[in-house]
Amino acid sequence: MYLPSDDTFLLAESVKCYKGKSALEIGVGSGTILKVLHENYKIVVGTDLDIGSLLYCKENLSNDLILACCDASSTFRYRFDLIVFNPPYLPVDDNEKKDSAIHGGPCGMETTLHFINSAISLLDAGGKMLIVTSSLSYSTKLDELILQNKLKSREIREAKLFFETLTVFEISFK
Repeated sequence: MYLPSDDTFLLAESVKCYKGKSALEIGVGSGTILKVLHENYKIVVGTDLDIGSLLYCKENLSNDLILACCDASSTFRYRFDLIVFNPPYLPVDDNEKKDSAIHGGPCGMETTLHFINSAISLLDAGGKMLIVTSSLSYSTKLDELILQNKLKSREIREAKLFFETLTVFEISFK
């Protein structure tokens, strides 16, 4: 389970500014973001591949959350007002052992791209996606995906740490 860190708190602060009917978090980790979503949304859904994370959320958060063990958002066909995720975003070198909680692939963006591709069809026409990225990742692929899918993005929050800059982007349909 991914424990809350600077990126979690940055996303949590961003999420507080959004309200609506339904929200989905892909990769719930410790449930920190689910708890914030629950304050502003009637229907809150969370997914994770790690059953331990889901069990932790089930035991420690509200009973009316919907939790699913699945890859990204593959289980759902429902449309959401808000979809959020703090994916693993650090690049992994060939000689480095991959930690799926923090490494997003060779460029650092592969998991992010997978999550976006999984979620696009679930985003309501006026909905928003919030994602966390790192300056250590190669974001060119993210920019290409946004263009290919006729999406738009804007930076809504940033945190400069001593070794990287974290950014929360809002992605929506044009």
